[in-house]
Amino acid sequence: MLLSIALVSGGFNIYGFTWLPLNFVLWCSLIILSSIIIWRAGSFFSLAAKVVEEHYTIPQSVKAAVIDATASSFPEFAVAVIAVIILGNAEVGIATIVGSALYNVLMIPAAVGIVAVSPVFVSKEVIWRDNLVYISVVIVLLIVTILFPAEWGIGVALVFLAMYLGYILLLHYNFVKHKKQQNNIKKDVENQIEKEIIKEYSIQSVKTAFAWIIGMMLLMGLASHVLVESSIALGDLLGIHKVVMAFVVIAAGTSMPDMVLSIISSRHGYYDAAISNVFGSNIFDICVCLGLPIIIALIISGHNTPVNLPQVSLLWLLLGSTIIAFICFRTNKYTLTRLKAWFLGLLYVIIVIYSLFFA
Repeated sequence: MLLSIALVSGGFNIYGFTWLPLNFVLWCSLIILSSIIIWRAGSFFSLAAKVVEEHYTIPQSVKAAVIDATASSFPEFAVAVIAVIILGNAEVGIATIVGSALYNVLMIPAAVGIVAVSPVFVSKEVIWRDNLVYISVVIVLLIVTILFPAEWGIGVALVFLAMYLGYILLLHYNFVKHKKQQNNIKKDVENQIEKEIIKEYSIQSVKTAFAWIIGMMLLMGLASHVLVESSIALGDLLGIHKVVMAFVVIAAGTSMPDMVLSIISSRHGYYDAAISNVFGSNIFDICVCLGLPIIIALIISGHNTPVNLPQVSLLWLLLGSTIIAFICFRTNKYTLTRLKAWFLGLLYVIIVIYSLFFA
């Protein structure tokens, strides 16, 4: 393993104080460092994504649900590949994606609502399109886990990927509709916006922007590898099951890009982008980050992916939290108030405590 390092197994006593073992400090440091790298890589990706968005005149909600969600979810994809192919523990990847989805649907809206300069108004399109598609995906994930508790094969993978393809087609329909509505917007205004963004971030062309995107995705993938192995090692040290560590620690670390992108969008008043990024990222996580690794593993080994996830209650918590988040967005004329934002954040803390001590 990349991080098979052990320094000291027990604590030591100096002047009457029991100090933590050095390997505890090592794993915690690596978890923090890898999370910071994922966060910063997500920030730099966001800058490049802005150039792509302005160049192709992509609507804010579509850009967030596809471009931002795809690249910001790359850490989850890397974790799933590592868990399925390298570690042979698919449940680690599943728990990470479920935990990341929970973090996204509760903590990110909470952060957006708290840092926003005004109440967060979200369009009906985002709530009724992205959120309802996401709820459907979570229900399918729960059904698949109940029906196929031992292993997942090509059928499960194709179901997930087909759902994401349907989501992309829905977004494409909305994109075409948006383009027709924007035909009367003057091109010189768009060009001026693009020039200002390119100048601000020193990205000289769309080709350079795509190079930044690819580079940051690779960096996030490497940092995710470090995050997975460090978290599992820390869990072994503390006696915490690897599924719970994936659900809480790895999920939070891989969700840093999503948090950054949504907060940046919120500070600029792009509330649709801030919220649709949450749902688009979660849909990508479940459909693609679970579907593709299963197919890759099947091609490499010729066998289905074994699954051992006794903590099914975590999936029910995700579904319940998603419905609660939907109600919070739907009420008060699709406005996320600061009070509701604090409520969502508190709910996440309660679920984390439950998973650590009772799951």
